[in-house]
Amino acid sequence: MVVMMIVLVTILFAQVVMRNMMTFTFTWTEELARYLFIWTTFIGVSYAVKKNKHIKIDSLALLFKKNGNFVMRTISNLLFLAFAILVVYYGLNTVFGITRTTPGLGISYGWVYASTLVGFFLTVIRLIQDQWHITSRWKNNKDVDV
Repeated sequence: MVVMMIVLVTILFAQVVMRNMMTFTFTWTEELARYLFIWTTFIGVSYAVKKNKHIKIDSLALLFKKNGNFVMRTISNLLFLAFAILVVYYGLNTVFGITRTTPGLGISYGWVYASTLVGFFLTVIRLIQDQWHITSRWKNNKDVDV
């Protein structure tokens, strides 16, 4: 993810320098930067789940003690897991059904849409890991973070 962001910034910097100083532009840099940003975003979803830093509303869970927090986190994980599995399922049909190519790079749009598939597949794995972790903490009478 960090490598993709470094490449993204480097490409955009080179594009700006070429456009403003040499009056020459590459046709593919903006498109590649856009696709790298999309891939970084969807891989970042799974990273946020791993670190438990994704957007959530925790005001209801703050009212509960240990068992309530476990139940709230489990319900949240299961709903998010169901959504992620649906995205992966429908993403497979989308990725393998695309035949068009991008104008600048000439690659299949399937590679662009695969970012959603890969990102949410990694999210499914992270959600299962998270549920395993909070269940083991709950069984050992440890607090479950919201």
